[in-house]
Amino acid sequence: MKFRFLYWIGLLVAVLLADIFFPPPKVFLLSILGILFIIYGVVLNYIAGKTLKLLGHKVKTKKFSPPDKMVKAGIYSCMRHPGQFGNLMILFGVSMLSGKVWSVIFVGWVLAFGLWFILSVEEPEGVEKFGFDYCKYKIEVPPFNFSIKCLVEGYRFLKQIF
Repeated sequence: MKFRFLYWIGLLVAVLLADIFFPPPKVFLLSILGILFIIYGVVLNYIAGKTLKLLGHKVKTKKFSPPDKMVKAGIYSCMRHPGQFGNLMILFGVSMLSGKVWSVIFVGWVLAFGLWFILSVEEPEGVEKFGFDYCKYKIEVPPFNFSIKCLVEGYRFLKQIF
């Protein structure tokens, strides 16, 4: 758990350093797109977190803890890692917000590493924890899905629960 936290902090630091050290030119359109990516990432994280909090635990706890129950409903019906994907979209948005083209190109490599990390660390843990059910889930649902439809589906699901 501690390693994952350090991993996400490391990615954020890499993005911020790229924003600081890469020289201009600035492109205004990138800043606008950056805001949209940040909003998308925050909403995606919120929906994923709420869904996991409601459905991911056999016994409700007030503290943050990894899920002990497999969740396939709501946003998890259209992507397997919405929270982590949201984090990556926030990082991408921060790099775009700088308006520096070279920063965005550099962060593309950071994001590729982030996707690799998710697929090489999270996926084996899911298989180990949930077994055959997770293997079947991997076949049916993609790991990431950049779709507004997915957000709407996740929101509607949460709305039905409340």
